[in-house]
Amino acid sequence: MKQKSYQEAYATKIKKWVETAKQLRTENFRLALPITRLTSIKSLCHDEIAAEQFALYLSKRVQQQVNNADCASHLSPEEWDQYKTLITNTVTQMERYLETPTPDGKQSLRQLLRQIDELQGDDYRNVSWATVRFVKSGELLKLDYAIRCFVEQDFSYYAYKLAREFIEGYKPQHGTGLIPESVPMLLEVAEFWCQYYFGENLTQKFPKMMIST
Repeated sequence: MKQKSYQEAYATKIKKWVETAKQLRTENFRLALPITRLTSIKSLCHDEIAAEQFALYLSKRVQQQVNNADCASHLSPEEWDQYKTLITNTVTQMERYLETPTPDGKQSLRQLLRQIDELQGDDYRNVSWATVRFVKSGELLKLDYAIRCFVEQDFSYYAYKLAREFIEGYKPQHGTGLIPESVPMLLEVAEFWCQYYFGENLTQKFPKMMIST
């Protein structure tokens, strides 16, 4: 009975993301929706394995995006190759750890986290009465959050941060948050959790909702 209650709660959270995607695609959409609509990811990460699987999935997506992209304009070809190698090594280490979790495996992930930190640099600036760190790579920032899903106790928080970095967008006409351009990534995250908890894709689980999405 308890398990059924959990399943119903998970389905409700995923459905809300699908409803948000539909809302973002309406013709009269204007202002960005709050990114806090993603905070329910924290409750989907009820254990570290769920968070780790999600982190690995999005890390592979980052790897795919980087491998298919041209060298970023602010990086040299050598730096770009270094980024790609680091991302590949991280995905490999995550897969090894999920297969055989060991203290040494977790330490290897922490070492990769330190490499990312070094590559991101120390560009701290005062913005609106707060000190903000400007990083060199959004891809490495996603990777940072993904690794923290493996090595930090507050793994659900970093799963949310990872999803936020993956989905959040900005357009002058809409502002920052969930915008129409966020829809493919939002549905991709919903798809992951639907597959994870129900073994079905969104269309199979919510056929009526997905017809017009």
